[in-house]
Amino acid sequence: MEPSRITNLWSKISTNPGRPVSRVVIESTSPFPYEIVEYTPGELVLTAVKARANMYCNTIDICDGLIDRVRVEESSRGVVFHIQLNHPAPCKVDMEPGIPARTILTFDRDILRQICKNKVLIIDPGHGGNDPGGRGPVDLLEKHVTMQMSLELKKLLIPLEVRVHLTRQKDETISQRSRFNLAAKIGADLWIGIHTHHDPDAAVAGSAVKYNPGSDGSARLAELVLTELIRKIKRHSRGTHPDPGLRALGKLPAIIVEPVAISNWVEEGLLRNPTFYVKTAQGIINGLSNFWSSRK
Repeated sequence: MEPSRITNLWSKISTNPGRPVSRVVIESTSPFPYEIVEYTPGELVLTAVKARANMYCNTIDICDGLIDRVRVEESSRGVVFHIQLNHPAPCKVDMEPGIPARTILTFDRDILRQICKNKVLIIDPGHGGNDPGGRGPVDLLEKHVTMQMSLELKKLLIPLEVRVHLTRQKDETISQRSRFNLAAKIGADLWIGIHTHHDPDAAVAGSAVKYNPGSDGSARLAELVLTELIRKIKRHSRGTHPDPGLRALGKLPAIIVEPVAISNWVEEGLLRNPTFYVKTAQGIINGLSNFWSSRK
């Protein structure tokens, strides 16, 4: 009998039903026997016994907040999948016959809900109304980009039971004071501004995060968000920087995220792809959850 050939691996976050889960899907030419071992609470190893790889064996970054990465390697026993988790989580394995056959590993994301639940977060979509913000080489406006990005971020935070408040709901002019005052009004735990960078030099590109220098935790928050954002969207880092304007928020942890430079031709193009907004939002959430879990 021909050994099963592993042809592909992919992952997704889905609802099962009403409860978010992370799935790793291994595709193969036929179902295979497997062995699964949990070496540590953060690492699970599945061996596809006697299978062979018809795919490139390497480390695949998942970065979905729960599953960090999967390392694939061939051994004398078969194909081995090392699944690295950010947090311990129960796993269920299902087999689906067909072409291709699928081995589905389902991980419960409830630990992330526990970390994020009831946090009060303000998302500030930059600019708006008669303030367009930056303009891209092909006339994309920052005020529209920041709104779309903020809505995607809110959408992904809702299943984690974060209490999200946007400073604006549409294309309208709002003063900076009003954007800041909302934090005290609702008792926010964290304030995050969404912007893009704009530079006279169109060659400048990459991600940066600015932070509130008056808050002890903001510099660390900025580092965590930038690290996870870059891992998810694969852009160059422009670093973290203090923003004196954020001092108006007092000791509240606060950051301004600039995922890309809208003035860069390539990065303006990324902003026309809906998938990029999902990846950006997930990268930010990964950083936020790492920050909140470190403070428990």
